[in-house]
Amino acid sequence: MHRPAKPISRMTLQELLTQAQKCTRDLAEHFHASFFNTLADYQEDTRTSRNKSRYPTVQAVKNSLDKFSEAAEETILLSDLLIDFLQETLRRAKLEVERQRI
Repeated sequence: MHRPAKPISRMTLQELLTQAQKCTRDLAEHFHASFFNTLADYQEDTRTSRNKSRYPTVQAVKNSLDKFSEAAEETILLSDLLIDFLQETLRRAKLEVERQRI
């Protein structure tokens, strides 16, 4: 998921909640489809008792670590986007509570 074209500060509360829901779904899908698989591949290449070969090549370990690093970066980007949506939602909720007190 990419940042929406409309700035977060200009979104309605409904749009913020919808985007947060989409981002949460994308993050969960990313974990199941990509992150856990690359983590398992890296573990397979680096554990002591391996099925394929007793000693992995340096290139195989490097490749699996690179893939895992890319998956981790994607996870961080999605998490940061979700945090932005949730922080703006919280800010708006606090403003609304203060407005209602007056």
